[in-house]
Amino acid sequence: MLKQRVLSACILLPLPILALYFGSPWFELLCAVILTIMGWEWEKLVLKRFSVLGMLIAVTGICSVFLLDIEAAVAWTLPAVMTVVLYLAAKKQQTEHKTLFAFGMIYSVYPVTALAFMLQNYGFISTIWLIGTVWAMDTGAYLFGKTIGGPKMCPRISPKKTWAGLIGGMLTAAVWGAGCAKFGAAAYEPVMIVSAVLGAVSQGGDLLESWIKRYLNVKDSSNLIPGHGGIFDRMDALLAVAPIVVLIIVFICPGLNFWG
Repeated sequence: MLKQRVLSACILLPLPILALYFGSPWFELLCAVILTIMGWEWEKLVLKRFSVLGMLIAVTGICSVFLLDIEAAVAWTLPAVMTVVLYLAAKKQQTEHKTLFAFGMIYSVYPVTALAFMLQNYGFISTIWLIGTVWAMDTGAYLFGKTIGGPKMCPRISPKKTWAGLIGGMLTAAVWGAGCAKFGAAAYEPVMIVSAVLGAVSQGGDLLESWIKRYLNVKDSSNLIPGHGGIFDRMDALLAVAPIVVLIIVFICPGLNFWG
């Protein structure tokens, strides 16, 4: 399983990095592909079937991403409006778990739009720092948790997660932040602290997806990525972190940019 996970990661990792580096329109096109898969996965996960409802999530997300630099207010408002539309459509079809299914609009679209926002407004280093923080946390948590073991965090939701993994992951996220600070000529301490805190937040995103899967009695969101499951399984932590970072930048610390 570990070999399969590493091989899949080595094959897939260059794609988002290259899309980030080359920017528009490549990153937006990557977002469109991801959102399309998300719409398919979410409907398959929650409704156990496929129809046009899942594609409504994809279309809304794609529109939001491409509208960001044209009409930002519409880009951020559209997913909220379409969440209501999706709920009403699911209700009309007498769909089971209609509230959870409608939540998929927010759960999918806002994080991907937030990543596009980061790239457009704060550049490659800021966006790769954000994504890399989640990757560093995930890798550190796995290695420390596997090596040290110890008390479980939430055994009923995610039996494999340990407190040692959480602390170890936060440390690796902080180290990643230090590397980005050096590369981006920023002060070490604030970047390391924020990276560690975001690492902990990312674990919350991981636990949320684990809870959803347990509630729906499924193991993975799909079997699309060998060793990893589906897009939601691979991006669950990032889905929690990306919108929070944007909210902090826009509402709490306007204009915050470590790199200049």
